[in-house]
Amino acid sequence: MTALARRLLRARIAGRSLGELTLVYGLLAVVLVETLYPLIWVLSGSLKTRDEVIANVWGLPSGFVWQNYTEAWRVAGMGERILNSVIVTGTALAILVVAATPAAYAVSRLAFRGRTVVLAVVVAAMLVPPQVMAIPLFMTARDLGLINSRIGVALIHAASNLPLSVFILRSFFLSLPMDLEDAARVDGASRFQSLWLIMLPLIRPGIALVMIFGFIEIWNDFFLAFLLLRDPALQTIPLGLVAFFQQYGSMWNLYFAALTITTLPVIVVFVLMQRQFIAGLTAGAVKA
Repeated sequence: MTALARRLLRARIAGRSLGELTLVYGLLAVVLVETLYPLIWVLSGSLKTRDEVIANVWGLPSGFVWQNYTEAWRVAGMGERILNSVIVTGTALAILVVAATPAAYAVSRLAFRGRTVVLAVVVAAMLVPPQVMAIPLFMTARDLGLINSRIGVALIHAASNLPLSVFILRSFFLSLPMDLEDAARVDGASRFQSLWLIMLPLIRPGIALVMIFGFIEIWNDFFLAFLLLRDPALQTIPLGLVAFFQQYGSMWNLYFAALTITTLPVIVVFVLMQRQFIAGLTAGAVKA
């Protein structure tokens, strides 16, 4: 946070009454408890024995049973499923960024016939849930040979996240002054060089925002993986958790341990990229 932002924040806080501040911080405390309590409950359950989970499901563990994690890793086959999720998520994010960036640049900077229609289609595509297209999506994936293919699932994930990513990156391109690109063009830079050398470094918060949203969506996805990945050796983490619960539903301590293991990467990614996330949420909201 810059010095100007700190001064503005202090000025806004100073201008509020005690009642307003109490209400704001009270609501924030409620949101904090609502967010952290499920995580603490799952973590607590993952450190109990099975009998203790049944006898005292809401309380803290009497001792830390770390063996639950190694047992859950082995029983649920977490290593193979985490590798599958990493391959699908990493490939999808790479395709998503490569496709969304020039598309957003085109609809924000280039004047061509039908640009408004293209933008309307992008916005409309954001409103269509993948579940509505389950049957045609499965038939298309079958005809293209994308069933039981991690790369195929990654392609479909990238396509489903493309409209929102284009919409987000477009706002970042619009927030940049045209003078920057005009100066580069005067110096002899091509359109591609202007995008690569001038624009991309300035919209890094937007790319980080797209990657964070995409990572959370793809990492936690169950629907597309269930629809397209029938081979157990190719299943991602959400499918593995469902299969584990169906087979070992009474072993709640191991199930909580498996949930903790799968949630940890999301928390780590958000903690490491929280500065870019906040910058992305604020930078793209202002149009120059």
